[in-house]
Amino acid sequence: MKRIGLIILSVLMTVCAMQAQTAKDSVRIKLRTTAGADIALDGDWSSTNIMYTKVATGNYNVTVRYGSLFEKTYPIEVSTTGKTEFMFLIEGEANISCTPQATVILDGIPQGLAPQTLKVVGTHNIKIQGDEQEYYDITDQISIKPFEKRTFSYTLKKRPPRLYGMVIANYSGCKAYGVTLAMCRNWGAYLRYATSDGQFNVDTDGYPEPYAKDGYYGTGIYKKSDAEYTIFTAGVMKRCHRYLFAYIGAGYGRFGQTYEKIIDVDNNDLYSSLGRYISGAKGVAGDIGVIVKYKALLLQVGYTSILTGKFGDTKWHHDPYIGLGISIHKNKKRN
Repeated sequence: MKRIGLIILSVLMTVCAMQAQTAKDSVRIKLRTTAGADIALDGDWSSTNIMYTKVATGNYNVTVRYGSLFEKTYPIEVSTTGKTEFMFLIEGEANISCTPQATVILDGIPQGLAPQTLKVVGTHNIKIQGDEQEYYDITDQISIKPFEKRTFSYTLKKRPPRLYGMVIANYSGCKAYGVTLAMCRNWGAYLRYATSDGQFNVDTDGYPEPYAKDGYYGTGIYKKSDAEYTIFTAGVMKRCHRYLFAYIGAGYGRFGQTYEKIIDVDNNDLYSSLGRYISGAKGVAGDIGVIVKYKALLLQVGYTSILTGKFGDTKWHHDPYIGLGISIHKNKKRN
């Protein structure tokens, strides 16, 4: 019995020693392949593309599979002093370029500005996103096989400029108030109307100007009455820049001013025969100007002149004008 007990004890000690040696020689390893592919260790397949497992030292076979397109087995050696992470990437390369430069978005995740080299395999959704105010986006679906290299080139299509409606109130130096209505995309058209019915060019001291005729200033003082100023022009517009519009046009203009003698400072009637004197101009009017756009705000600077008549608006009045207004456009959803 004593001998049997010694035999059993010896066997137990041997088994424990073997287990201790096996535990001492085991290693925890990590196996990884490309996302979307499958990986197996000696036929034991992982549910993801990454496998963590603890194995004894020795030689093993790792199999990588991507659907029916690719399958390959790689031998590995596991030791206590060797590496514990093994990579078996089977990705290909998608070289993306576009004109003009734009952002590359892969499966909803921005990848940065093109050109880009994407390490992928399989079928993916790609989006080329440029300036949404200037260009349409491009969407595409690309397929890359394991270890395949493909080049994809895209050209963004330019959006037509938005169609802007413009409403601008303006004011000129001859105390004329007006309004400009316009519509413009790349090209457009405008209408402008301005009018005034007050006295023009009144001196700062509040007195009427002296009347002058044939280069000689008389002693009488004349008042102004029945003043009128009307400008109506229409023409074309051009979008010169994203924020700058220019226009030129023509139409009809009329300026009239009546002078009436009210007193003779020397109390004589030397010029009483002059009575009422009407000056002015009417006929074709020219118009030119620019409109600067900032967001919805518009700043207008223009110049109008009556081109026919006794004397022109250019000579007698401060016909440059300025305006302030707003732009209106239909805010369509961007793709």
